[in-house]
Amino acid sequence: MPFNMTIDGLKLIVYPVKDENPLNEVRSISSVRRIKKHLKELYEAQPQLNREGDYHILFIWNLEGAPMTDVWTFRLENFSDSGPLVNCYTFCDLEEVDDAGIASGDHLIVLGVEEELRRGVSTLGEYLDRPKLMPEFPEGLQPSSKLKY
Repeated sequence: MPFNMTIDGLKLIVYPVKDENPLNEVRSISSVRRIKKHLKELYEAQPQLNREGDYHILFIWNLEGAPMTDVWTFRLENFSDSGPLVNCYTFCDLEEVDDAGIASGDHLIVLGVEEELRRGVSTLGEYLDRPKLMPEFPEGLQPSSKLKY
């Protein structure tokens, strides 16, 4: 399930991805503690991320033993009925890549459930308080991982 972290005041919702290449095969990010360390390094290496959006949803996954991160940035300043404006970036380790594509499947299910959750609360702070508010996924579609917390 997801966990929260904050980098330079920016709230992140982090999903370790369940897929055919388990994250525990990537030694550098095989636990939540190591994922947090990796993400701090990523945001230091890519400072433009700190200036984009009101919150981010991240997916951490494994591609041939390399840590991959999809960063979805959500901006509420031009909010409309259809939801916040979104950009997505993909990183291999600490470098942005543009040839890997953006993962679909579980990502799109998660983003839909996250948007439903956000619309159901009155404030962004309430929505981002992941220890108190967790999304509910359809049966059989729960994202999970076997990482150590």
